[in-house]
Amino acid sequence: MTDTKIVDIFYTKIVPEAQKGKIDCYFKVNIAFDVIIDNKRISKCERLPYEGLLIPTLKITNKQLFDSMLIKYVKKASEFYNSTDFSFLNDLNATDIQDLEQIKQEYFIKYIISTLFANATFSDFNYPHVFLYSRIAMFDNKILNHAGELDLGYIDSIGARIYIKEEVSTIKSETPYRIKSYLEFNDGYKLRLPEIYVGSSKDKYQLYGIQKTMKSNTSEEGPYLKQIRKGFISKINGAKEHYFLAVMLFLSLCSDKEIEVVPFLLQRWNAKRIAMYNKVKRNQDISLLSMENEQEKIQNNITDILIRYFTKLEDVSNGIDFYTVPLELDPNLHINIQKDFESRSVAFNEIFKLVSQYKYKKHLDR
Repeated sequence: MTDTKIVDIFYTKIVPEAQKGKIDCYFKVNIAFDVIIDNKRISKCERLPYEGLLIPTLKITNKQLFDSMLIKYVKKASEFYNSTDFSFLNDLNATDIQDLEQIKQEYFIKYIISTLFANATFSDFNYPHVFLYSRIAMFDNKILNHAGELDLGYIDSIGARIYIKEEVSTIKSETPYRIKSYLEFNDGYKLRLPEIYVGSSKDKYQLYGIQKTMKSNTSEEGPYLKQIRKGFISKINGAKEHYFLAVMLFLSLCSDKEIEVVPFLLQRWNAKRIAMYNKVKRNQDISLLSMENEQEKIQNNITDILIRYFTKLEDVSNGIDFYTVPLELDPNLHINIQKDFESRSVAFNEIFKLVSQYKYKKHLDR
């Protein structure tokens, strides 16, 4: 995999295919964007059959810098991610394709770059060298810097110990690492908390999602969710308690640098709309178009709920500063946690203290 090969595949394969909204990585990855290099437009998405797409423009102001950083990212990603993320390439072994290894390498590079831009915001497309710098840094900057599972300690107000673990994500995920956590109650019951998808650069933390990915027995969890509520100052207006707890854990772990919450990724939005269009076309079912409004409603709810977790915690805490809110300067929420942080939520104070003690001990052990 030479540097020249990576750059050539980007400009001769990915850019023209992104112009049509479909990148061929053996299977289709639905991504669409325009490209401008040194104020000259070299690619534009025209005559797309899809409606309602949000088409960003990749603005490359320094091609040499962009190319070198893109090469670095592809090489870092190829070493970082598990080989199982690319197991689809093995399917090609059963095909009768000339230059098989060359085709595999092309799909390999295209898949790495496609998953990269799937996690880009409008701002990232406007400043791609900053975006690439941040994504490269995420490979080398872990959140916990702890091997294996970490016992953070006992949360008195809830009556449970909290355990956390940092794992490598799949390449399709929003961040290279994810944080898994669970509570172990006095009776031994383990309640898994939503997974935290956060990346760390040298300058800031970027949160892309707090997601419950595992199916759970809601009726079984009920009594333990009520027990979590004891650590809050009031009822949480219908929001799930363990999501709030995961947000508290995230803020506690990432209090030492600027925090940026990224609630919306336009290429993932586009991919869903393109997939919906293709389904309508394939099934000749116009009624499926009604799903578009449902998709928009779901996305707006997801974005609103994620932001509300933080605003509600700010309401009951001192030392959480929002210095820009979504759509004020950009679509993201920017947060700073002050050293004199204190919350009226007992559980939040306890978690913040447990994390602070871990960080202090970690600092002494260096």
